[in-house]
Amino acid sequence: MRLSIAQITEFSRALTIVPARDSHHIIQRLSWDSRTVQPDMLFVALPGDGFDGNDFIIEAFERGAAVVIASRQVTEAERLVAEQYRAALLYASDGQLALQRLASAWREMLDAKVVGITGSSGKTSTKALVSAILARAYLTVSSLGNRNNEIGLPATVLSASPSTEVLVVEMAMRGFGQIEELCAVARPHIGIVTNIGPVHLATLGSKDNVACAKAELVAALPRDTGIAILNGDDPYTPRIRELAQTFEREVRVMLFGLERHNDIRATNIDFDSDGQPSFDLLLPDGDARRVKLNLQGKHSVYNALAAATAGVQLEVDPSQIVWALEQVKPVPMRQVRHELEDGTLVIDDSYNANPDSMRAALELLGRLPKTRLRIAILGDMGELGVEEIALHEGIGEAVYLNEVDLLVTIGAMASHYGIGAQATGMDSTRIISCSDIEEAMTVLVPLREKAPIMLVKASRFMGLERVVDYLIQGYQPPPVVTEAQDGAESDGIEDAAEGGAAEGAAAEGAAAEGAADKSDGTRDAAEGGAKGVEGAVTNDETGQKDHE
Repeated sequence: MRLSIAQITEFSRALTIVPARDSHHIIQRLSWDSRTVQPDMLFVALPGDGFDGNDFIIEAFERGAAVVIASRQVTEAERLVAEQYRAALLYASDGQLALQRLASAWREMLDAKVVGITGSSGKTSTKALVSAILARAYLTVSSLGNRNNEIGLPATVLSASPSTEVLVVEMAMRGFGQIEELCAVARPHIGIVTNIGPVHLATLGSKDNVACAKAELVAALPRDTGIAILNGDDPYTPRIRELAQTFEREVRVMLFGLERHNDIRATNIDFDSDGQPSFDLLLPDGDARRVKLNLQGKHSVYNALAAATAGVQLEVDPSQIVWALEQVKPVPMRQVRHELEDGTLVIDDSYNANPDSMRAALELLGRLPKTRLRIAILGDMGELGVEEIALHEGIGEAVYLNEVDLLVTIGAMASHYGIGAQATGMDSTRIISCSDIEEAMTVLVPLREKAPIMLVKASRFMGLERVVDYLIQGYQPPPVVTEAQDGAESDGIEDAAEGGAAEGAAAEGAAAEGAADKSDGTRDAAEGGAKGVEGAVTNDETGQKDHE
């Protein structure tokens, strides 16, 4: 962004508590995490579950913030510090809304094409592919990491510079109206819907309702000039077109997929020993171009086709489309391969999971060499509503059908994977149910001597990246306290007091460390800590919650 303090005040509709020394001073970066504030930044103080950014307003000024937007009544101390640093202190009762208003105004000033991406699975990977392709021909800015919600998307818009030619934004939702809200800020010209799957059923109730929520992106595309890029093999695509009235509003629809009716499709798909696909990319010019992805699984072919369609619509040279597709590597915690020294292969797909993405991951595992022990380490999937047991058992069936050698489940709901796998035909000796990560590690560590392939996947709240970290860095089980040790008497009151103090200090240190880990950059953000927004194509994991 490139806005004066006067424009920030006007566009955010905030009240001025302490005026700036120079209202025409230009601000180009923002943050909502006080720890990342640098001189001349805008700091937007947002309340969060664990921390309230308003508690760090003074710290933001001390770090050099030129403007602060508070979202609660400011204190006299904050006012005095703002005056001391000759910085602007503003107040908006709803900080998130102020941020969105600011982003919407900046979006209006940009002369850039905006590509919006949503879908039940593959949004972030598709965004990386789209950005890589469009960056071959345009100055492109895309969402940092998984900034795909009501805070992250406005921040992405504000990260664009006046010279930005294409802006690529990821859009997620938890319910109806949320993608519509994001579109009101981003105002996309092109909308990509990757697929429709069983996500957020606890709130939406059905896949048809998921399609309705995702269709909000297509419905927001401009009449006559909008372009919808849809999965032609997805059974809910006709429903999306109906809901968005693409025919009546003359929105151009481009279909991608494997079937012959699609505008852009893939044929002759092969997989190498690592599960990475090669395919013939068929573009509208009629020529077939061979593509070899650095990504894994059949689902990556669909993501690549969606991205290629965006490239075609924005007239990127076909040779550049192919080159860009072949350069993209997995996004962190999304099917990232880790080859360990003992020969173990860990596939880290721990970022998130829903039934469709879980099946895709198991399909990938099933394609890997059968000469090695293939282990699926699976945790709970969340937000599946009344169908959660049946959906978990259905994944168990997929475990068996993909010939997984060993299933290790983590969590109460994940135990239903085992039930489904056994009901389909998997031997019970090949199913191990664990209550937590520590129990699972006692099972997994000895298996490393077999140099197995280990797939790790679960919904975000399960935190199975800890399993990956333990496998890579080494796992030390907690010390076992024997009955004799537990019952041993202290040598005296002084020793007991010293021991209690030591335990208290250790507990305090562990609690502090745990709190730091839990925050993961989320101290000042309602949805996750963020770096200062930069106008560049970046892929940064911010700890922000990833809605679908």
